[in-house]
Amino acid sequence: MIQLRHLRLRSFTATRAFGADIPFEAGLNVVQAPNTSGKSTCLQAIIYALGLERSLGPQLTVPLPYAMREQIHQFKEDPYDLVLQSYVELEIANAQGEIVVLHRDVVGDKSTKLIQTWNGPSLSSEIPRGEQRDYFVLDGGSATNESGFHAFLAQFLDWDLPIVARYDGTECPLYLEAIFPMLFVEQKRGWSSIQGPFPTFLRIQDVARRVMEFLLDLETAKNRRRRAELRAAISELLGRWSDRRKGMEEAAARVGRIRGLALQPSAEFAAAPTLDLQLYYQGEWTRLADVLQIATGRVAELEASQVETVEQAAPDIQARVTDLRSQLDALSAILEAVRGEYGAETQDNAALEERVAALETDLKRNQDAQKLQRLGSELGRAASEHVCPTCHQGVSNELLPTVDSVGMALDENIAFVKSQLELYRSALLNSRERLQEIAARYRGSERDLQDRQQQLRVLRQELTRPSASPSRAAIEEIVRLQAFIDRLESIDELANSLLDELREIASEWALATSSLRQLPADELTAADKRKIEHLQTGIRRHLERYGFRSFQPGEISLSYDNFRPLVLRNDKGETVEKEINFEMSASDAIRLKWAYYLSCLELMRDLSVNHPGLAIFDEPGQQEVESSSLFEFLRSASQSAQNGQQVIVSTSETYEAVSATLGDTANIVSFPGFILQPIETGSPT
Repeated sequence: MIQLRHLRLRSFTATRAFGADIPFEAGLNVVQAPNTSGKSTCLQAIIYALGLERSLGPQLTVPLPYAMREQIHQFKEDPYDLVLQSYVELEIANAQGEIVVLHRDVVGDKSTKLIQTWNGPSLSSEIPRGEQRDYFVLDGGSATNESGFHAFLAQFLDWDLPIVARYDGTECPLYLEAIFPMLFVEQKRGWSSIQGPFPTFLRIQDVARRVMEFLLDLETAKNRRRRAELRAAISELLGRWSDRRKGMEEAAARVGRIRGLALQPSAEFAAAPTLDLQLYYQGEWTRLADVLQIATGRVAELEASQVETVEQAAPDIQARVTDLRSQLDALSAILEAVRGEYGAETQDNAALEERVAALETDLKRNQDAQKLQRLGSELGRAASEHVCPTCHQGVSNELLPTVDSVGMALDENIAFVKSQLELYRSALLNSRERLQEIAARYRGSERDLQDRQQQLRVLRQELTRPSASPSRAAIEEIVRLQAFIDRLESIDELANSLLDELREIASEWALATSSLRQLPADELTAADKRKIEHLQTGIRRHLERYGFRSFQPGEISLSYDNFRPLVLRNDKGETVEKEINFEMSASDAIRLKWAYYLSCLELMRDLSVNHPGLAIFDEPGQQEVESSSLFEFLRSASQSAQNGQQVIVSTSETYEAVSATLGDTANIVSFPGFILQPIETGSPT
């Protein structure tokens, strides 16, 4: 909640000081003065003090008249004095009883982007100012940074501004400049639409809906934001899963291949993660754990055996040399066969890629032709009229001269091409997987070949050593096997580490996915609909009081899409909602705006909403609306502004008429002439 307590305007010339002090109270406040006397100046000064002039448009110019910026005089016939310094001060309070005075220069030494604040009611009570804090406005970070004034104001109002989407794909807070047009109706543009008008330069998608969802505190807005957060989290988790999976595949590719790792996380994987890391070992695919067991067993066997001399080991070494030569011949043949297999698969893969590319081009051309057909182009009907959409030749005469059957129409051809694309893309994916498997087999066979070659060199060297010397073959085999084991264990350790990360990602993904599915559809909840119906009832009640005549007040309803007023009409026996458009008179449009804004204000009496309890109307007597309707609006405003709510109205109706209508139910501040008048004061502050 926010309540305005006191407004002060000061404008200093070389010889005099001009100013105005306007006290505000809870309930209805009426600023009464003749036309062109400065009523709008006072209300726009509220906007200026709050740093919200961009709610009126993207310009950064001061939204105040020349009396606060350039020149000023006391009476119309007096000459002007140049304004040397001017400022606006506004005292505000929140629901917690905190009171702050805002000060912003209009003309002076300080930048207009600076807003100074002091704690305490120093304007309304003329007590010394409390602790000072300065903020910036109309600059990057004003809505988010600690020293940004709008970040401070949102916190002062106890508002947690939602994050909303923009048209450029980015996100931003629901800026206060976007919300304020639903609280303040300024004289020049404010009466041109029922809602707002909202600033479009902020580029917020569906800004009217987002503002109303926030002010009414609708659950659908919270659900939408939660849904967006969960989808973003799921997308981030999928990206992390893909990165870790790629790391796992790269680690496995050093020695073999990986099996059983899905492309995306799953709840099953989160509950029981499994991984099959395989090596192409001795001519077949073997689990890494089994290879480790075989290698460590061989090391243990060698370590337990006694060291023989070269002479004692010679027969066994010679037999192993012969066996290794046979193995090398076999491995060389295998490698040659795998090379051939890889080359053939590479050609198949290239052919599939070419076919997929051709089908994608064909699909795009046919879809373009179909689009042109819908627009009335002759090209668009070419395929169904037996003419190729690409080369424009007759199909029956040129391409298929011996066939009399009719070619497929565009939609049939598109469906056929899509089915072919799906088939060939699947084949291309399988081909890529086969290439990876063949490459892994090649690396495994090549590793076995190199291992056998190294063993053969060691054994040959062993046979040339003195016969009485101890054999080193077993020791060198142990060293070679231990290096192999160390390499496998490092890969296994990396795989286990990545597996733990993948399990964590899968668990987070499962939780986020479950939460997303539990959210209700992106529609108004039952509680939201009750709020909309409550608002609709209030609007109808006000319209009856104001003499609304374009439609029956009971025919006015609210759109569930953007909460704009619609009219209920009978169309062939059915009740349908239609846009009001231009069927409403200009004066009734003003009445509808009164009803809409006051009904929004009244919601906070009965329901939990984010409305701050403030509504400001600059000259509500627009479009020559009858005085009786205007005075009924003022009476309604005085009744609406209960429970600490506040309505501020400026009007040029006579003081006598306003006073007679409202009596003591409103705080009437009347000015007989210009609002800014010479005052007794010290030097400018």
